[in-house]
Amino acid sequence: MTTPIQGADVSHAIDCGYVQAARRRLDEVPMSKAVLLEPPTLSELEEALGERVQRCEPWEGNWRNRVYRLELARGGAAVAKQLIVGTDAKFQCEYDQLGRLARLQLPGLRVPEVLALLPAKRTYVMELAPGKTIPRLVRDRKRLEDLLKACELAGKILAGIHLLWTQKICSMPVDTLARDLAVTPWHLSSREEKILQSAFERFAGAEVRMGQVYYDYKPANFLFEDDELFLIDPPGVLRQGVQLWDFSIFRSFMRRELWRFTLRRPFDRRRAGIRQAMAAFEHGYLANVGTLYPEPGLFASVVRFFELQRTAVLMTLQKGKVDAARQKMPIAGHARLGNPLANRITLPLLEMERRWLFRQLARELPR
Repeated sequence: MTTPIQGADVSHAIDCGYVQAARRRLDEVPMSKAVLLEPPTLSELEEALGERVQRCEPWEGNWRNRVYRLELARGGAAVAKQLIVGTDAKFQCEYDQLGRLARLQLPGLRVPEVLALLPAKRTYVMELAPGKTIPRLVRDRKRLEDLLKACELAGKILAGIHLLWTQKICSMPVDTLARDLAVTPWHLSSREEKILQSAFERFAGAEVRMGQVYYDYKPANFLFEDDELFLIDPPGVLRQGVQLWDFSIFRSFMRRELWRFTLRRPFDRRRAGIRQAMAAFEHGYLANVGTLYPEPGLFASVVRFFELQRTAVLMTLQKGKVDAARQKMPIAGHARLGNPLANRITLPLLEMERRWLFRQLARELPR
């Protein structure tokens, strides 16, 4: 049985300043609490669920969350997600969003039901959603048809979310976006600075949809089963901004999947399948979002710009992880921030992606 969480404030909105938000998140990490927050015990889980739990095992996780798989005595399984780096407000927001997404009642969209809450451990238990993630479908040679269905459905669902969450149509907030990118820990060449300035000049009059963004609308957060998609990782912070950010996140993730296959398996036929899946996602979105904002001539370059902003966010987070490891902060111990070597390698890879995105943006900007 679930119960409301008491005493948690609603998370504040963030207006397109995602790089700045990443820097704040790194600065405000509650180091001691992150280290000391213990996993939920069997007795705590049983009390919250009102039934016996046979087993609780670590399943997945990263530096922000732990995920456990529960085996219930009556049969069946459930998932417990614990927020180890964050606040009560973020935990409250994530829990609230599960209900809010379910109430959208969009065709093809499913949201796991919350079964129990453990506020003291910043943990909620939800049903184990069936299906395979979109990245797993990418790797399965026999599931191309399902991959295309899942990506087209993801586009349709995103269009539905945006139509419901759009607050206004207005000019793109280029000044806000320029200030956000200015705090990124990168060093731009003079040519890249000119490309960025040219982009801001072209985007200044572009009309875009503004409203709540999902923020982490990536293929890994979907499970596909029986022509339905389960969204399994709700947003933990309410963010307001240009809604095309969500579109760019999905496409950026799929592009990276294509790059991985190109580098590791250059002759693998699944590369063509990924391209088809990206086209299916775009078709699902454009065919259902109504009037296109911005206009078709600017759409591709605006989406590319938000891919660049996403890379800036990732560079900020990765540099923060590397710096935390160098300074031997508590949160960096025991691989809580991931493999230290992988973190160092990721930074130059992100630099390569940044340069590629700037070249693409230069080509796609209208003359």
